[in-house]
Amino acid sequence: MKLKQLTTRIAIFSALLGLHAQAAPFMAVGDNAELFVTAAVALRSDDNIYLDPTAEVSDTIYSFTPGLDLVFGKGSITKGNLYYREEIRRYSNNDNQDTELSNVGFRSDYDNGVTKADFNASYAQVAQNDNNVRATGVIVQRQLTNLGAKGEFTISEKTSLAVGIMLSNTNYNPVAYTDSSIVSLPIDVYYRTDPKLSWSLGYAYRSTNLGGGGNDSNDNFLNIGARGEFTPKLTGQIRLGYTQRSFDVGGDQSLFGFNGSLAYQLSDKTSYQVNGSNDFGSSGYGDSTKNFSLGFSANSKISEQWAFNGGLSYRRSQYARRTDDFVEGLLAVTYALNNTVNFGASYTYRNNSSSAAGLDFTNSVFSLGANVRY
Repeated sequence: MKLKQLTTRIAIFSALLGLHAQAAPFMAVGDNAELFVTAAVALRSDDNIYLDPTAEVSDTIYSFTPGLDLVFGKGSITKGNLYYREEIRRYSNNDNQDTELSNVGFRSDYDNGVTKADFNASYAQVAQNDNNVRATGVIVQRQLTNLGAKGEFTISEKTSLAVGIMLSNTNYNPVAYTDSSIVSLPIDVYYRTDPKLSWSLGYAYRSTNLGGGGNDSNDNFLNIGARGEFTPKLTGQIRLGYTQRSFDVGGDQSLFGFNGSLAYQLSDKTSYQVNGSNDFGSSGYGDSTKNFSLGFSANSKISEQWAFNGGLSYRRSQYARRTDDFVEGLLAVTYALNNTVNFGASYTYRNNSSSAAGLDFTNSVFSLGANVRY
C-alpha cells in the first residue's frame, strides 16, 4: 500500500472517530451489561524495526484498531468484561511486514465477602522482535494463549486459603523458534495480623513443556510474603523464597526467588509503582533462562485533562551461553478531550547489551495516537 493511500485512510479513520465522539456513550445489553465500541489510530516512527545490531532499518508505521468491549455485572457480586480488538498495521517502506493482529479476552470476578474468585482467558497475536527472539529482515510473530482461575476462601476470622491454576501457550511463526506450554499451580495461606495487612506462606508448582526438542522442566517455589497496606500510602504484595528447577534431561538448578509489586500514593494526583522478580524462564530458542527484573513507573494527573506517565525497567537474562542486560524507558503524555476521546504521545527507548558478540542493539520509537471509547 502506498504512503499516500495510507495517509488518506488514517485521516478518514480520524474523522470517523471525531463523529463517533458525538454519539451515544454506550449501548445497554440487558439489565446490567453495557456494550462499548472502541477505536484507536496510531502513528509510530521506529528507527530499528528488526532490532538489528548492525543493519538498522527505520520505518513509519500506521495502525488502526477497532474493537468491542462488553462490560457486565455492574453493582453485583459477579462482574467482568469481554473484549475483542483487531489491529490493522501498515509499514510505509517495508510493506512485507504489513499484518493484522487479533486480541480477544474475557475476565470475570466474584466476591461475596467470604469467597473471592476470578477467571481470565485471552488470545493475542503479537508481531514484535525483542532481545529474546529476533531475525534479520523478519518481525517475529507469535500467538499467546492464557487461561487462569483463582479462588480465595475464608478459613477463619484471620486466615484464608488461595489456590489457582494458570495455563500459558506460546506458538511462534516462523516455526524456527521453540513453542512453549506452561502450567502453574500456586497455593497461598494468608494470616491477617491487622485489618489491612496479611502475611503469607506459599508454594507454587510450574511445568514447562518445550517443542522442537527443548528440555522440559519442573519448578518448585517455596515462599513467604505479605500483602495489603504496609503504610497509609504504601500498598502491594511481595513474595520471597527458594526456587528449584528440575530438568527432564540433566540436573537441577536453584536460585533465590522473589516477585512483588508495590504502589506508593504520593498524593491524590501522583503515584509511583515498583515491581521486581527473580525467576526461571525459557527463551524462544528453547534455552532455560534465569531472569532478574526491576521496574519503576510514575503516574501524575497534571490537570483534569492532562496526565503524564513514565517508566524505567531493567532485565538481566542469563542464557546457557550468554547474558543480556536489557533496559527500557518510557515517557508518555495524554490529553483527555472528554470522557470519550483522548490523545497521546510517547517516546520509548530500548537498549540491549550482551556478553555475546553481535547481539547489542538500541531502539527509539516515537508515537502519536488517538483513542475513542463510547
